[in-house]
Amino acid sequence: MRIKPILTALVITMVILYAQSLKTTGTNPAIFDTNAPVVAKLVVSDLNSFASQWKAAPTVRLMKIANRDVNVVSLSINGVQLSGRVDGNVASLYYKGPAAALKKVVESPYVQSVYVKAMPEIPPKDFFTEVRDFVERGAGTPQPTLPLMREIIGASKVEQLFGVNGTGVVIAIVDTGVDYGHLDLQDALAWLIKTKDNKEIIAASIAISGTTLQYKTLRGQTASVPLDQVASVEPLVLDADESQVILFQGFTASGGYLPTSGKAFNVVDGPSLYDVTASCNYAVAGLTSRSGVYKFGMTYLYIPWYGGYVSVGVVMYDPEQPGVYTAARVDINNNCNFSDDTELRYFGNRLIIDNPTAPTRSLGVAGGYFFDLGLWFDFYAKFYPGWDLSGNYLSIFYDFNSHGTACSSVAAGRGKATYNLGLLGPQKLRGIAPGAKVLGVKGLWSGMVEPGMMWAAGFDVDSNGQWYWTGQKRAHVISNSWGISTFTYDYAGFGYDFESAVVNALAAPRFLDRNYPGIVIVHAGGNGGYGFGTITSPGAAVGAITVGAATSGHFWLAIGTPYNGFRWGDIISWSLRGPTPAGYVKPDVVNVGAFGIATYPVGWGRYYYGTPEDWDTFGGTSQATPLTAGVVALVLSAVADRVDPASVDPYLVRQFITSTAVDIGYTPFTAGHGFVNATAAVIAARSYYGLPAPIAPVALIRTNSVFNPENSWDFQWRVNIPLYFGYLLNNLLTTQWTSYIQTYIPQPNIGMTSLYLSTTPGGQAVGQLVVTSTNWALSVKAEAFTLTPVYKKSTVISIPVRALGGYFTMQQLGFDENVLKQADLVVFRMSYSFSAFDPEFNYALNTRPVLWVFGWADLNNNGQISTNELTWLNYGYQRHTVTEVPVSKLSAKLLPNQRLVLRVDARPVAPPYPATVPVNVEVVAYKRTPAPDVQITPTSIVLKPRQSFTFTVVVRAPPNVAPTAYERLVVLTINGTSYVVPLSYVVRASVPVNAEYVLTAGRSDSWYNVSEVRGGNDWSWRYESGDWRVYFISTPTLARGLYVDFAWSCTNTSMIVYTLTDSGFFAGYLWNQGVSYHQYLGSGIFTWTSTGGQARIVALPSASFAVPISVSGFAHTTMSASYPIRESRSFIILARTSLYGGCGTSEPIKGVVKPFIEGRDAPVLATTSPFIRVALSKPPIDYDFAVKFASVLGGGFVVPMATISGDLTFNMYFIRTPLFVDYVALLYSSRYATWYRTGGNNFGGYPWYAVEGVSVIS
Repeated sequence: MRIKPILTALVITMVILYAQSLKTTGTNPAIFDTNAPVVAKLVVSDLNSFASQWKAAPTVRLMKIANRDVNVVSLSINGVQLSGRVDGNVASLYYKGPAAALKKVVESPYVQSVYVKAMPEIPPKDFFTEVRDFVERGAGTPQPTLPLMREIIGASKVEQLFGVNGTGVVIAIVDTGVDYGHLDLQDALAWLIKTKDNKEIIAASIAISGTTLQYKTLRGQTASVPLDQVASVEPLVLDADESQVILFQGFTASGGYLPTSGKAFNVVDGPSLYDVTASCNYAVAGLTSRSGVYKFGMTYLYIPWYGGYVSVGVVMYDPEQPGVYTAARVDINNNCNFSDDTELRYFGNRLIIDNPTAPTRSLGVAGGYFFDLGLWFDFYAKFYPGWDLSGNYLSIFYDFNSHGTACSSVAAGRGKATYNLGLLGPQKLRGIAPGAKVLGVKGLWSGMVEPGMMWAAGFDVDSNGQWYWTGQKRAHVISNSWGISTFTYDYAGFGYDFESAVVNALAAPRFLDRNYPGIVIVHAGGNGGYGFGTITSPGAAVGAITVGAATSGHFWLAIGTPYNGFRWGDIISWSLRGPTPAGYVKPDVVNVGAFGIATYPVGWGRYYYGTPEDWDTFGGTSQATPLTAGVVALVLSAVADRVDPASVDPYLVRQFITSTAVDIGYTPFTAGHGFVNATAAVIAARSYYGLPAPIAPVALIRTNSVFNPENSWDFQWRVNIPLYFGYLLNNLLTTQWTSYIQTYIPQPNIGMTSLYLSTTPGGQAVGQLVVTSTNWALSVKAEAFTLTPVYKKSTVISIPVRALGGYFTMQQLGFDENVLKQADLVVFRMSYSFSAFDPEFNYALNTRPVLWVFGWADLNNNGQISTNELTWLNYGYQRHTVTEVPVSKLSAKLLPNQRLVLRVDARPVAPPYPATVPVNVEVVAYKRTPAPDVQITPTSIVLKPRQSFTFTVVVRAPPNVAPTAYERLVVLTINGTSYVVPLSYVVRASVPVNAEYVLTAGRSDSWYNVSEVRGGNDWSWRYESGDWRVYFISTPTLARGLYVDFAWSCTNTSMIVYTLTDSGFFAGYLWNQGVSYHQYLGSGIFTWTSTGGQARIVALPSASFAVPISVSGFAHTTMSASYPIRESRSFIILARTSLYGGCGTSEPIKGVVKPFIEGRDAPVLATTSPFIRVALSKPPIDYDFAVKFASVLGGGFVVPMATISGDLTFNMYFIRTPLFVDYVALLYSSRYATWYRTGGNNFGGYPWYAVEGVSVIS
């Protein structure tokens, strides 16, 4: 009786959901169903009507900013804070926060367009400090001579051999800011001098001498420039987020005070303008103003270790020349008196600190550069010097989080302060390149990392809003310890996506400008492992040197655990794993990430630990990345006597780093080339350039593999990236890019040091490996290896739920210790049931697993294990049901008198939890064995000095293999030392249309096994955590779409399926098309989902679809408007765990794909004006009815826009001939509905699937 009203309601609902993508540009519309952090720009056609719709009252104020009249608006809609500028009735409103909060707002008819940009993320503070929760206190003797990170990586040896410390090199740290006030970082600040003839000079220091500005070059030479030729002088920092630009008002002093009490002052924070009220009149006695007019403003700095927002007075004054404001002071101690504060000078000190030699309070750097969004200072987004000599504004560069300061510390900390690091004794925290300068770029407050990287690489914006290459880099290497985790944020998957395209373009010589040499970009891969495929963006970019996290146990002694020893160089459980969706190897290298000790901002120790020492634990790929950037700085500094570091080819630098990495016994998808070796990298670089270096077994290694992003590169640089710069920033890219868009977008020129090949089952592929000797003759042996399991055993033990579960020898567990010692790699795993992890199924964990691996010698012969008898090898921990710990080369890490010991913890988090938990403990031992599917010819060669030789590598895939990615190790033994060249090859199966193919049936590798998953989820991390598998298929003829079905066995496990085209695009942008329906709750937590309530998930990816981008300027911008994917015959299918039930350490899965098309299916049956008739194929699922939509680019509406029927034919009326038509049938299927568990025993359902097609009309 109520069927018709229900159907009507469903149609209306789906129209709204479908049309939501109408106005959205910049990100996949699916992002609105996540809490992923975004920054968004909304263009509202009528501000008052928009506000009335939400019963909100906008606040509009006319402000004068930098001599411009600006109508500033702020508005709150159901807690969603919007701010920006209004011109007439039209408002440009900005938002920063979780994407889901915008979902309803953008549906407003008054929102003309929405540009959404995913914000990069960094780990929360707890990620670095939770290791303190694992401390086992005990007595111990300080050991100040133990090797720390500089010694482990080889930086100390570089300084000892060559006197090289990074001098002459600038490292850009694109992050949360840098606290240069810390003793260890004060000298890391450089200067940017701009002359009136448009030249730029990067200076190590500056000083006024008469009528000249003297400066030291980066390499320490003295030079000068006449003051009358100086256009500006600023510290070499950039606030790309414009997070603190103080606007000043003029005051004259009365009785030595400025009458400021009770007055409001403005601070620009990106798109927001904050009012800050002064609580007192400020004393300026002793501060000379030649004009008598003091400029006053207030700060609004967010510094958590000072209690939150810091609002203190700032004064600018003109002590030499009336109206030229070359001096300033900040009321650091907040006593309303500037006379006792450090003076800041335009040509002198810019550090806002209370005491230069022993600072206790640091508020940042006065000036530097900032990037205005095009809201306040001009119509275009541009870079501005932060110190306005007219006294109108002052930018303050500071660190709002501490992450950027810690990154800068490990890269280039000076080591001036001495710290008491527990059982490590007194230590100085010198970075890897303590002579390098640090260009701090704040880009994580509002996510403006792209202009930040562009500026560091030497680009700028002219007066017309167009980017241009200045001819000089401002940094030599960019270090990025951030990433985007939400896989669905863009129209393309990781590696093909927006952020990866930006990084690849910056890394590629001559792409953005014919004279641009490219820049080295070192990027964090992410902390979402141990699951495979957990690389994030843009770490997935082939052009980035992507870094994973390896271990070093020295930090345990620093925080008070008296282990008898520690080892380094294993892969930590949560470090990212490859492959990328395309099958490329990531990471490229690994470095110390678990964990280290770093300098933190001034005041950190007092606030968090009650100590005056500002250090803390640091780690993750966040730390491994700047450590590696520091090694790049050493390499460039080491060759500066022979070549300008800025001119060294980024691809050559990559070879120096990857060719010399230490083979630590892991595989390409876990460690890439291996562990970064600073000493060997510098020796390779110096010998390459003919500089003195000791004889060493090093060579340069490259391959002939190329990166080919295909159509996604064209899309990103023709459509998506220009929209970002144009819509969000009112900018144009370089003139060279402008010429591209008129012709074609060339592929980036990015060389590779790993091998990447593609073949079919039973087919073969050929690659080349080039080895170049430097100064010495080398004997090179080439072999290909795979990882083969030689031992596997498991047992179940009962573990009490408490902080320390229990220690177990291999004998107690029934494991053969001798076999494990003989293995090349051993992987330990533990798992327990989901019912012990989250018994209430309310998505809040109650327990967590931790697994430790030690070497133990019973030093006191009492038969009991104590902490000071243990050598720490590695550990693993997740906030889920399972974890794993790998250890390589056990025999080399255990002392002769030591036995192997596991510690198994089931730690309590919150009640209820059981007293004990049955834990499944498993061990798998692997040996490197010759790879039967890889042949290298020849197998050995002797190279003369400066000779190159090309090895031929042939991959022959067996006919019965699964269509997935395979990792192999090409091991080059050079004068007795082994080096790893990672090899990945993908096998693509040809699947006939309307035939069913089992993706998981074929043979695959043991560790990266495509017929099973092993959990890897983490409820304290982000979207990517889980275990991912990738499959590659093609269809010999065009299909309408694919039927994809993945099944598992454990009740509480859940999976998500993604499908990409071979160009990287998601195969449709509606739920259950390119992405199966799922709900992401944040922090790595997904709701349980399944199709039909069974242990399976189904999706219907499309082979022909439109990328849903809204482009203004067309007469009718409809549902899919700008980039048609007419057909795709090759696909990438990814399946990953979103929950893991813990039924064992691994769980079998079955994946099935069936391309489908019907004989009557035709993209265009007729185009007799004014009709277009099309027909789509019915997919191999049951459905109750179909809701049909159509949209058109090129003008005109299509009719009907929404109808309900059972067939999938379309008869559409158009007004003008379209360029292309996109037609979608939304199928309502009660049988195939996706169930999702909202909590407890409560469930919901999503019953919709889509079949889509695109026709381009000639």
